Amino acid sequence: DYYELAGGSNYRFHHLTRTHRYVEKLVERPEIKEKEFDLRVLEVASLFHDIGRKEDIEDGFLDPIEAHEGHAKTGERTVNEFIDDILDGERVREVEKVIGNHHSDPEKVETRILQDADTLGFFGPMNIWRMIHYASDKERELEETFDYFWGEGRRQKQEKLDSLNFECSKRI
Repeated sequence: DYYELAGGSNYRFHHLTRTHRYVEKLVERPEIKEKEFDLRVLEVASLFHDIGRKEDIEDGFLDPIEAHEGHAKTGERTVNEFIDDILDGERVREVEKVIGNHHSDPEKVETRILQDADTLGFFGPMNIWRMIHYASDKERELEETFDYFWGEGRRQKQEKLDSLNFECSKRI
């Protein structure tokens, strides 16, 4: 129960469930379906991949722009207290690894799939809504916001697109 700048109340919940839906779509693509991965590990990791952001909540508020970049490693260290009753020990360790590396060079197929599912959330109407929500909270003029979106924001979108691990993700 907190308010997230650039998202509002419950934004992180919706981000996690959206990421999980992208995982479900990606694993059905032939390019990914042919790979070996643990679907249960991937699903749990997708729903908990941002658990490390809980460290950034202060007085019921989270600013994801100013948040620490170490949320993946924080999540890796803390996720077991949330999942150790639903997975066996080896799978808990696998989820920890996937979460810990979801913003770095992925060693596991599960991490590459999660990275793409997480990144896909940067595209589409939800991210445009987030940008406008952020601008409103910061009391920016819409013109300044749109200038940012077509300049810096567009460059960031292209970098995100280029960072995707699978061709099927780029097509989505």
